[in-house]
Amino acid sequence: MSDAARAAIQFTGDQHILFSSPDLSLLGVEQVAEYSVRPGQDVSDLLRDGDGVGFVAFPFRRGEPVRLAVPERTLRLEPGCDHRMLLDSLGPPPKPDRAARTYSLRPVEQPEEWCGNVADVAGAVRRGELRKAVLARRVEVVTDAVIQPPQVLGRLAQTFPGAYLFSAFGLVGASPELLLSKQGRYVESKALAGTVRRGGDEAADRELARWLVESPKNQQEHRILRDMVLETLAPHALSVQVAKEPQILKLANVQHLMTHLTVELKPDHPPFLELADSLHPTPAVCGWPRDAAYEVIDRVEDWDRGLYGGALGWVDAEDNGCLCVTIRCAEIDGAHATVFAGSGIVADSDPAEELAETRAKLDALLPALIAP
Repeated sequence: MSDAARAAIQFTGDQHILFSSPDLSLLGVEQVAEYSVRPGQDVSDLLRDGDGVGFVAFPFRRGEPVRLAVPERTLRLEPGCDHRMLLDSLGPPPKPDRAARTYSLRPVEQPEEWCGNVADVAGAVRRGELRKAVLARRVEVVTDAVIQPPQVLGRLAQTFPGAYLFSAFGLVGASPELLLSKQGRYVESKALAGTVRRGGDEAADRELARWLVESPKNQQEHRILRDMVLETLAPHALSVQVAKEPQILKLANVQHLMTHLTVELKPDHPPFLELADSLHPTPAVCGWPRDAAYEVIDRVEDWDRGLYGGALGWVDAEDNGCLCVTIRCAEIDGAHATVFAGSGIVADSDPAEELAETRAKLDALLPALIAP
């Protein structure tokens, strides 16, 4: 995490929106307006109500409006640049409120019931109804004081220094997954699917990573996502750069299979938000085929995921932007928070292993909310 991002985190709150990638942190100051927009809509005029940059959130459910928050001004904080004068213009950062002293945690989906749903969905995959569906779990956190996004985000930034950090639209998180970024005619995406826990040392990590690479279940999950991203972007591409085999991405708590894609777009390519919408939600957070996965999720989940499993980031008036997938995140509302984790279910998914995967993901987030 850059010094600029670390400093900007202190200012996140009701009036300041933060989105930070490894090479750029954007802090939106004093929101002018929030709009509901369509992915194919030209938003450049709306962005000029501020200073040409807007913060964007796609909900998990396709077809729902995209949220666009336009700040009065946006501070661009790049690694290696002197950010002190920019942040000094905001005055001193807010002082933290009283830290919570007591906490209660409650799983919304009971493990036994959730494992039963995993078995049902795996059966549907074996019957050929779909190739994959992602099931999510929630844990509710209730404290005796207001949960403070700057403190939560600061802890997440220390644990996940290379993540996409965000505090916007009531959602705080540190996502490892880039949905799409665009600069001029070049776009990038990072496909993450296939997960195993970290080991206690380097030797254990290597052994677990080897298992992940050789796991048919995880390779199938990753191949579904990689192929979908390639097939979606290919009609708009002049050239594509992609590795033949996925890499191992190590995080503080888990290891993922990752494929990095870079695409040069044709001159008549669709706008950034429209391209992002064509990828969203990916098989990594929904399943595949998408419509069949939605049907399965609707059958076994009786709640609205909202912005979890969606995408969040920024877009500017020149049609550049960056969106991460909204995983490893929590909705925060005063002294209450809801933490989310999901797992991809395919034909040979084992309910106990899928439950363990969600617990590993939750274990990385909960300490950021309840640390003293």
